[in-house]
Amino acid sequence: MKIPLSFALVVASFASCGSAQAPPGASVSGPVVAEYYYRIKWGSLDEFKRLFERNHAPLMREMQRQGFMTRIELEEPYTHLAGGPRWDFRVTVTFKDAASAVFPGSEFHRAFEEAQARLYPDKTTFAAEEARRFSLVEEHWDVIVVQMRD
Repeated sequence: MKIPLSFALVVASFASCGSAQAPPGASVSGPVVAEYYYRIKWGSLDEFKRLFERNHAPLMREMQRQGFMTRIELEEPYTHLAGGPRWDFRVTVTFKDAASAVFPGSEFHRAFEEAQARLYPDKTTFAAEEARRFSLVEEHWDVIVVQMRD
């Protein structure tokens, strides 16, 4: 089982930091907040949301039930955004720790794979629907958010 694209992208962003120190105010331990932005192909948002709710949201709720995620927020902009900065769907997740947020092979990732196998025994259908969901994505980016401190 492959790690979901959103997690792989977060891992890549952390890995690209190399040995750089964390920004001022960043915490190595404790909760980690990640924002996942999706720009969806025009006219496809409803289908994207249906597929997200059917295939990915249950996995996220299961990870929250198990304590790996402490908060999940799904949001859409209320007003229309301009083309460049436009996003149509944002998922904000508070993970219990950095390992749950970004490190492959962590306890979180093992639990995620187990939950996926349990919740979606028909791997072929699940893979096809997830491929369809991502085919509706025009652009996707992840942001690890660090609380600013005085």
